[in-house]
Parts: sequence; structure tokens; C-alpha cells
Amino acid sequence: MLFRSGRAPWIVGSLLLVSAGCSRRNLDIGDGTPAGFDAGKGGSSSVTDAAPPDGSGAGGQAATGGGSGTGQRQIGRLDAAESSCVTGAIPLPWSKTPSKPLRLAVVANSDAIAVMNRLPDRLDVRTFGHDGTAIGGFQFQADAQLLPYNDDRFLLVSRSTTGDFMATSIGRTLTGGARLATATSTATEHMLRVVSLATDTLLLTDENFVSFASGHGVPWSNVLGTADKDAFKSSRVFGLAAQDDRVLIAWGGSTDLRLAVVTAGGALATQGQVGGFFGDLGSATATAFPYAGGLLLLSGNPLRMTELGFDLARQMLGANTQLRTFQRVTSQVALIDLGGEPVAFWLTVFPGTDASQGATTHQLYGCALDFAKLGTCDTTSLIADTGLGGYTLEDEPVAAAAFPDGHAFAIAHSDVFGQSWLRIGDLGCAVPTDVAP
Repeated sequence: MLFRSGRAPWIVGSLLLVSAGCSRRNLDIGDGTPAGFDAGKGGSSSVTDAAPPDGSGAGGQAATGGGSGTGQRQIGRLDAAESSCVTGAIPLPWSKTPSKPLRLAVVANSDAIAVMNRLPDRLDVRTFGHDGTAIGGFQFQADAQLLPYNDDRFLLVSRSTTGDFMATSIGRTLTGGARLATATSTATEHMLRVVSLATDTLLLTDENFVSFASGHGVPWSNVLGTADKDAFKSSRVFGLAAQDDRVLIAWGGSTDLRLAVVTAGGALATQGQVGGFFGDLGSATATAFPYAGGLLLLSGNPLRMTELGFDLARQMLGANTQLRTFQRVTSQVALIDLGGEPVAFWLTVFPGTDASQGATTHQLYGCALDFAKLGTCDTTSLIADTGLGGYTLEDEPVAAAAFPDGHAFAIAHSDVFGQSWLRIGDLGCAVPTDVAP
């Protein structure tokens, strides 16, 4: 179970943000030619087939944006309009344009934060210390996957120079690592999601269910049936949850919810489908997180929370009617486990209550969830005054990760000017429900 049921007090932390230079390296040159890691003998973390340290490998290209690699990057301080929940704000090197939406994600381990922007031709990753110090940047293949792994490491799943999938343990600088496992791939498949089991790493692509322990994938036509061989080419994966040697997958189209439980060997245990689950507003921002031995699916407006079990049981837990969002759209939402407490973040007109006007600006708030009364937040926390109106909210990213010690968090988002931000803080400032900071 991800979250404990008791209510723990918020722990106030202090984070000092300082300016720092950002070293940049390149693992993938963005033209379909991947560079990868080789573990070397004896588990060495030496890199044998990655780009040279200066990023000047054949066709190489350093991560760009946000100033030069040798200059100092100034970290923004908060002004009086910001919440004391946030101890520092860092402008990220990406801006939203009509042709380049922001697709942000955040992961954190015990040593660093990794912020990602998934662009059409590459995955651009920047790392920061827990105090906000810029560390490094790398560009990987567009569909590469990055997860926290073993305390101070990240798990990178990408393609090697031979085209095979490889799982690699890398550190905060993203410049060195140890290859853990490989698996065969096709030239046409795209990586979608990764989940780790105790004895295996499982990769979902749009063609295969891949086990790194076995070293190969099983076509979806063999897992789900011939009619569903392209099930993941035209749908979204909402989330994955692992249990023993099985994985629960939630995915679907614009209105339908599909569920399947698959063993690590690629055998289907059970599957189901709920037509029209997402209603008229669709599933564009629906997302699911591991929770209580299954998944917690967040979707809709007002934001509703549905528990999904490995037995495919669905339990509607409730909907939040306190932090309202413009009624004609849905907001992206992030959920973290902060010291054993579930906290969700989304864009809202709160502390206002009128969500009928698209021009009303939305703030990014944190909502501590109490599953006994999901209609309201246990506490609310202002994270950023974004200036965003209602009509574009579905395209505005909200991504967060808790630090492993449970005391603080990192969150990435955008503002009305198209600028992307990383904010670091804690929720010691959270106020009781119905009270705005």
C-alpha cells in the first residue's frame, strides 16, 4: 500500500537555493543514432560507447538552452506573491509554442531531481540537487524512459548502438552508468512505459510486452488477442502498478477505460473494458498512480478519484469540489506520496469558487487528500500563481515527485508566458481546508 491511513504532521524543511553552472552532455544525437552504456568488466561504471565527455562524438549535440555550459545560471527567488510552501523557483530552459507543447515529467532519488521534457525528436533531461543546484543535462532518444532506482541512481531504458533495448543504472550527472540488462527490439516499436519488479524490469511498447529478464518481448496480439495487436498504437497508457510477478495496466482511448493484468512472462491473467468511462470531457489528462495494491485513477472535472484493483474491481472514492477548474476542460494532475500522505497538484480557480469563466486565472495548488472526505482537501497549499486562463489547461503540464525522505518535493509546471518552471518546497505551510494562504 503506497499511502498509510494515519494523518502525519507536515514536516517543515528548509532548502537553500544557490546559483550553479550546468554541465551538459549528450547520449543520443537526436537523429536516430543512439549512444549507450557498456558496463565494462566487473560491474564497472565506465562508459565505453557513449559520447565523449565534451559531447563532441560523431554527430553529437550538447543539451542546449538555459545559458552556456560554463556560465552561471541564476536561480530565481520568490517574491511576496508566492507561497511559503515553495522555497525556490528555477526557470527551466524550455518554452511552450503552438508547435512545441511542453511534455514535462519529474523523478527524484535520494541524491537528485531529474526534470524531463519529451520533445518530438528527443528526451531532454536536466538534473538538479535537492537544494536546487543545477548539475547536468543530456538528450536521449525521444521515447527513452527514466525512473528512480536504488537510492541515488536512476534507471534509464533506451536503445543501445545495436538497436536493442537496454536498462542502465546512471547517476546524477547522467554521464556514466552500468548496463543492467538488454532485450531484443524491432526497428519500428516505440517505448511507452516502464515498471520494475523485484526480479525483472518490464517495458511496454506499442508492439510488445518486454521482459528484460527473458531478454525479449511478447507481441500484444499474443497477450491481448489478435484484434488488439495495435491496441497501444492509438491509445494512452494512464498508469502501471506492480505486484509480485504481475503488472496492472490502465489505458484507453478518448472515452473508454481498459484494464489488463499481465504476468512478467507476458501471459494475460485478466482484462476488462468500461465504455464511456471518461464521459464528454474525455481522457486527455487522465492519469493513474500506484495506490493501495492497485492504481488510483484521477480524471474528469471536478477531479474524481477511482481505485482500480488487480481483480479489475473499480471503486469510485469521490470527487473534489473545493479546488475548482474551468468547467469546460480538465487540468493535468500530479500525485505524490509525501511522508506517507497523498498530495495531488492541479490548476484551479481556488480560492475563488466561480469556474464558469474561461478568462479566470488559475493557480497551481497542492491538495492533501483525506480519503474519508475527498470532496475537500485536508489542507491546501499555493504553489504558483500561473496567470493561466481556462481554455488551454489541458495542454499545461503539471508533474511532481517527492523526495525519498518524504520531507520535500519538486514540481514542474508552466505559466501564462509559456515559460516552464521547477519549484522545490515542502508543505509545512499547508493551511486547513477552506482557508487560502
